[in-house]
Amino acid sequence: MSDSCDRLIFDLGRPLIMAHRGDSVSVPENTMLSMERAVEVGVDVLETDVRMTSDGQLVLFHDETLERTTGVTGRISDYTLEELKQIDAGSLFTPDGGITYPFRGKGLTIVTLREALERFPDMRFNLDIKDTDRRAAEALAEVIDEYNVSGSVIVGSFHDAQIQRFRRLMPGVATAAAPSEVTKFLFGVKSRLLPVVVRRCPYRAFQVPVRYGRISVVDRRFVSEAHKRMVAIHVWTINDRDTMEHLIQLGVDGIFTDNPRLLRSLLEEKSLL
Repeated sequence: MSDSCDRLIFDLGRPLIMAHRGDSVSVPENTMLSMERAVEVGVDVLETDVRMTSDGQLVLFHDETLERTTGVTGRISDYTLEELKQIDAGSLFTPDGGITYPFRGKGLTIVTLREALERFPDMRFNLDIKDTDRRAAEALAEVIDEYNVSGSVIVGSFHDAQIQRFRRLMPGVATAAAPSEVTKFLFGVKSRLLPVVVRRCPYRAFQVPVRYGRISVVDRRFVSEAHKRMVAIHVWTINDRDTMEHLIQLGVDGIFTDNPRLLRSLLEEKSLL
């Protein structure tokens, strides 16, 4: 619980380089190669998504369906892990607008959470529960306990119920704020009624965009009020240098990016690494 913490999660004294689905600007997202490349760059956190197969296994995959990245029809939840392992996870990745497909037929497969934790036992992971099925939170708690990584993961979800469910299962594991919690905190900041609106913060980070429609989310006051409560600010998904520089100046604690090389080079230029 953030109200009993005296330090920001994964605090390095500078923005965390949070690789969004790995090094996804140059390699097919959420593949083992994408994560390997990100680790080679020297990122601080691997951000990925977890979905459950029809036989109850957790795989790293963002979309509900397979079409966008593989060309195969159907939902992840329609397939067993064995069936998913036969699918080419690099088949549709193109760096040049469809002229070439350099990873097609190269053996890239859909990765399980267990495989990722085994491959990178010393990495921090940001895990986003994509499924609404209650068993997904239970399966995630089981894997985190199995691999003894409760101190090196933070769990988020766009589904309020999943966050609440996971917290009940693993109260000692850090979670990001659920959407309704972000909304309540932001309203408190904007209305200047924060002490009345938000009594406690059962989360360790806000994982938010710079803006939501016409609403500015990440500004100096939002960052300041979060930090007073030891809640980190992780901003997604930033791939341009100017916005990265602005966020560094605001004092955010982490930046999700598809291009971790760019963020790392900027932090190096500013002598923050």
